[in-house]
Amino acid sequence: MNEKLNFERIEEFLDGDLTGDELMEFEQDLLDDSDLQMELDLHEEINMAIMEDDVMDLRAKLEAIEPPASDKKRRLSLFLGKWQLAAASLILMIGISSLFYLLGDRTYTNEEIYSSYYKPYNVVINTRSAEGSTNDILVNALQSYEAKDYRTALSLFKDVLDKDSLNVTGNFYSGVSNIEIKEYDAANVNFTRVIKHKNNLFLEQSEWNLAFCYLMTEEKEKAIKQFQYIAASNSYYKSKAQEILNKLE
Repeated sequence: MNEKLNFERIEEFLDGDLTGDELMEFEQDLLDDSDLQMELDLHEEINMAIMEDDVMDLRAKLEAIEPPASDKKRRLSLFLGKWQLAAASLILMIGISSLFYLLGDRTYTNEEIYSSYYKPYNVVINTRSAEGSTNDILVNALQSYEAKDYRTALSLFKDVLDKDSLNVTGNFYSGVSNIEIKEYDAANVNFTRVIKHKNNLFLEQSEWNLAFCYLMTEEKEKAIKQFQYIAASNSYYKSKAQEILNKLE
């Protein structure tokens, strides 16, 4: 698919402008195309970084250089391919690192690290088209998760896991739901099951989220060990894991 069109679809998805068949098609493409999912994750990371207070000055300087334009048009005009987006991300990360350096050494609390780096995971399964299937309970659970009704989602996920305790999707989204209601020990169990399963869609995200579970239960040594493992791997989160280690150690 045309890279520029992919960019437009991702921006429309993040802005909530995709609806109906277009939304269903995009969600299905996320399942089928790991590169598209990575691009979506990267866009979300960039958008999150731009919104952080620590980079407001950097953003203001960039906007002063560039003539004002609507957010979407400005981002689209700068996007010419995957490598440009990656380069922009790298420049942004360097800018953020420079700002942290200028701020000098400081102590970061577990809560500050958590709020800066943790984010819930989008549903990548097309729950709309899956209705009526044999996995109705799982579909309903994912729909409750999408609606941020995490306690209802957990109740439904429990029904799924009672029948199949190793269900990867049920365990992963149960883990994220437990994090959202601050039940970190329960989330730990869910993510550990996904990791033990090994080859699956949610492996890297589970390794990443498990580290935050340790962080929020004051198990700093385990958290550091988990972030070190991620930083030494080829994980999508390796650079961010190293950033966190620099703040923890």
